[in-house]
Amino acid sequence: MIRRLSDRIWLIEGEKDGRYPHSHSLYIRDGGGILVDCGSDIGTILRLKKEEGLAAILMTHYHEDHFLFLHRFPDVEVWASEGDAPALESFDVLLDWYGVSGTGEEPFFRDLFADRFPYRPRTVTRRVADRKRIRFGKTEAVPIVAPGHTPGHLCLYFPAEEILFLADYDLTAFGPWYGDKPGGIEEFRRSARMLAGVGAKRHVVSHQDPVHEGSITAKMEAYLAVIERREESLRKFLRRPRTREEIVAERIVYGEGRPGPWFDYGEWALMGKHLEGMVARGEAGVEGGRYVLISP
Repeated sequence: MIRRLSDRIWLIEGEKDGRYPHSHSLYIRDGGGILVDCGSDIGTILRLKKEEGLAAILMTHYHEDHFLFLHRFPDVEVWASEGDAPALESFDVLLDWYGVSGTGEEPFFRDLFADRFPYRPRTVTRRVADRKRIRFGKTEAVPIVAPGHTPGHLCLYFPAEEILFLADYDLTAFGPWYGDKPGGIEEFRRSARMLAGVGAKRHVVSHQDPVHEGSITAKMEAYLAVIERREESLRKFLRRPRTREEIVAERIVYGEGRPGPWFDYGEWALMGKHLEGMVARGEAGVEGGRYVLISP
């Protein structure tokens, strides 16, 4: 479904309400047609390409729910940030940044990206720079690099329309993702608060409820509070020493009823970031292969 945010900026709502493995896209009806992210609704994207044109696909970042249909457009230019371009251009870099290269999880991810999310390395023909204004025909946007989710995660601010596309700073109840190898909790917090302070009148996200009107300061703080809740749950679980396997099985992030290697990966990717921080601050340690809480 298409929602017109302005005459030239359209929202393509993703299948399953933009829930994983889909995401919402923007379509800029200017500059020959610019698609922002490629994981929404393939039928709508193909129709817009035929009726309106498709000159380029601007990727906000390299995650699979955003490149889901990118392989269907091998002849369309791909644009991205300098920070995220390497993972769009190289499968080995992608696997490394997911933190699975050389691990027992690598075969699972190789199969996942060969079948369910067909990954095809693409040359990024235009590397978009932070705060350097770009034009799509008459439509002007300010790219904002917001690291933490990925190293070069892009948001787009359209000053004339006062619309900010937040992409995966998505304000969902699930909370933030900062589990990639180059991701980080503190970077995510800084970026999220910076984005809330832009002052846009309308905010658009990649997942679930796509449009948020007015100030998002309170919503962003509620979203970030999920990080603290995860860490508090981890602290409680570490009141006695725990192995990595025990921490993963506890399903602090995803909750019960989510078995399998994908959820094992996601659980450790996020909990591992918390443990890194706790160890660095002297709040936890590792003894005999178990994580131990040092300070309550």
